[in-house]
Amino acid sequence: MGAIPGRGSKGGSAADVPGKTSAKSDASAKKPSETPDQWGRAALAGCDWFVNSQVIQKRPCWDANHGRFMYNVHIPTLRAVQGLVWTQARAAMCLIAAYKRTGDEKYLESARLGLNYVKILQNMDGRHPLTYGAFHEETPHSTFSYPRDAIEAADALLQWRSLTGDKDALYRVELFMKWFRRNAWKRYPGFGWWVRRSVRFDEAEAEAEDRPVPCEMGCATILAHAFRATRNPVYKTMALGIADSTVRNYLNGDDGFFRAAAKGDKDQHVDGRGVIWNDDGGGVGLLNAYLLSGKSKYLDAALRAADRFAAAADEIPIYSGIGAIANFLLETDKVLGTGRYRAVAERLGRRLLELQAATGDPLVKGAFKGEDEGGNWYVEGAGNDEFVTTRVTAYAVLTLFKLEGIVWPAGYSVEF
Repeated sequence: MGAIPGRGSKGGSAADVPGKTSAKSDASAKKPSETPDQWGRAALAGCDWFVNSQVIQKRPCWDANHGRFMYNVHIPTLRAVQGLVWTQARAAMCLIAAYKRTGDEKYLESARLGLNYVKILQNMDGRHPLTYGAFHEETPHSTFSYPRDAIEAADALLQWRSLTGDKDALYRVELFMKWFRRNAWKRYPGFGWWVRRSVRFDEAEAEAEDRPVPCEMGCATILAHAFRATRNPVYKTMALGIADSTVRNYLNGDDGFFRAAAKGDKDQHVDGRGVIWNDDGGGVGLLNAYLLSGKSKYLDAALRAADRFAAAADEIPIYSGIGAIANFLLETDKVLGTGRYRAVAERLGRRLLELQAATGDPLVKGAFKGEDEGGNWYVEGAGNDEFVTTRVTAYAVLTLFKLEGIVWPAGYSVEF
């Protein structure tokens, strides 16, 4: 796919977008300080990338992907891949935090457009239980859903509803959660309660990829958010079920690392030894389980992982693990009420700053580098450091805002 006209190119600008949403007043919305520190400046620059690279249907860009964010962009050629449903969600989480941080309407409007695209992805046809309430991955509507991706859309909609009072957002979340329980939630023998890797809407492939994978650990945090927003006890039970299975299956080694059962090639989560460096919110899920239940077993497990990550912070072999681990350490400090991991998180924050594209085209500037899926997958012969990605940028933005401390994003957080 070629370069995509967005706000920062001839396709339009933030000021040209009609129909701005007015958010209700929010006590956490603050104007930036006169001399914001490096964490806040870098986080806002990352959010500016989301705004400037967003697809806008405006002359000459007649594109039905209106509101869609980028998955990655190849820096030398500006070849761009548009995002999936989780890309939309994480971008919106960052933009909501940026709006609270600054009060700048451009972040609010960009989040609104991005979440409107998410709403288009939701199947509202009540005749088919396999699809009713699901979020498709992308447009044209995919024939499958990754529940771990889709539940992030629910989390972003909850955060949007909390900010704006949008009742439709809550309705859609609850509709999705019914689909999630009906089609994605199951007990695997010898493993425990977990979430299916994918749900296929094509009957011929309905059982494909029906196996546990570790990135589902992060569903516990989003279910905890859903419980706090609705007080539906089912979500609390599900969050604790995932936390129990996380400890049983991915923290059963002696070294404290989250570990995948299978070893092999390095990817966006694990190294070749099976060590999970990007836990996709698993550690924060354990923290949420502790806060929901008061049971020390969850906090003890989280601290075991946090201590191991902190000791190995200089060894992180994948880009997305840097922000993911720093975020987890900051969230752990928040639960403990101490600065136990602050120095390590700051060290990781400085590594993130080194990954930020400080200059360049609006499709690149402000984003953070690193394609852990392999640059060659997207552009033949390309290195992993030749791309900016939402995966690394979103983790970085959420972490950097938390390091700054003026606002505390709800994304990948114990807060909601």
